[in-house]
Amino acid sequence: MKIWIKILVGSLLGIALGALLPAGPKSMELFSFLSRLFIQIGRYVLLPLTFASLAIGTFELRRERLLLPTYGRLVLYLLGSTVLLVIVGILTVIIFSPQRIPIPVAQETAMRLPGVKETLLTVFPTNLFQVLVGPGQLLLPLAVLAFLLGLNLAFDLRITTPVVELLDSLNRIFYHLNSLVCELFGFAMIAVAAYFLMTLRQYDLGMFKQIIMILTIDSGLVVFAVYPLVLYFVGERDNPYKWLYAVIAPALVGFFSGDHYLSVTMLAKHGHENLGVPRRVGSAAYTLFGIFGRAGTALVTAAGFLLVLKSYSTLEVSFLQVLWTILFTTLISLALGSVPGLGAYVALSTLCGIYGRGIQEGYLILKPIAPLLVSYGVLLDVLASAFVSLLVARKQKVWREVDRFDFV
Repeated sequence: MKIWIKILVGSLLGIALGALLPAGPKSMELFSFLSRLFIQIGRYVLLPLTFASLAIGTFELRRERLLLPTYGRLVLYLLGSTVLLVIVGILTVIIFSPQRIPIPVAQETAMRLPGVKETLLTVFPTNLFQVLVGPGQLLLPLAVLAFLLGLNLAFDLRITTPVVELLDSLNRIFYHLNSLVCELFGFAMIAVAAYFLMTLRQYDLGMFKQIIMILTIDSGLVVFAVYPLVLYFVGERDNPYKWLYAVIAPALVGFFSGDHYLSVTMLAKHGHENLGVPRRVGSAAYTLFGIFGRAGTALVTAAGFLLVLKSYSTLEVSFLQVLWTILFTTLISLALGSVPGLGAYVALSTLCGIYGRGIQEGYLILKPIAPLLVSYGVLLDVLASAFVSLLVARKQKVWREVDRFDFV
């Protein structure tokens, strides 16, 4: 059975379970634990797989003299997709003009993103081996080490060949283990999807129906129009919906789990076996987007922030406020690698804090739909990562075509 069918069936069973079970404290506690457990199992191989694949992939790119062109295209597409989706999110809010949300009387400690100094100290600890034994919440320190290691594997092949072969073997072993997790994750989706729906049932979402509808329209527009059009005109001008079919499983997992790192493990499998993206491009793309690529989260953040502005003021949003939102939403999206499971909510909190002017706690008006904000963001993030890796592999002429009947 195809992986995407297993994931879809598990998701549907989870939705049915989440709708039928009472969302009481005991059931919420149980499904919260199960969801967290299965997400951690799904991410179990992420760091070792990323380390081995990025190190050997960097070595292969440098050996083929494709390192700078590959990373140059990745960075260009990453920034371009982020700005494009931010503009889409802003335009839909301006066009449809959702109703204002009542301002709640509540306080909450805002979640803080790590600063530049703190991040640099984490990336370069006193002892290099600390990077390998960290808590597993950050990809950046491990990615930097793997990238530097890959760069230095080419200085003398007589010396480095054993290490290259070891990394290649480790990568294949971890990939095989990750494949097993992907094959069985359909069972986990029952608990993950059930907890997702039970969480939403805790609140009355009636007053949020307009912004939810706008985000649904945004997601549909991006998934079925924007991404396919970009793939068609920037790519080889073949059927772009074939590639959407190829990544159904990572998209579903990303949406219901709301965890970007979990979807990276799914992309590692589906990107190679469905999209035909080779290891040397896929390892770079999925790692880079796993840390910095939050185009979908940026769209959701921009739309949510404009709604906060409208709710706190009777005036229309000005052109300068729109420009400010585009700039700072894009910048904040690049710093969300430390919060793989709370991206849109943390970004919205940070954006409100930077803007100030009495709306530092404005993000709280959207707290009841925080799981939906995060899920919509991760869904679009995952697809952006997948399609950019496909475009770059094609542009670098290292892409391998896979027949849709051979998709996993």
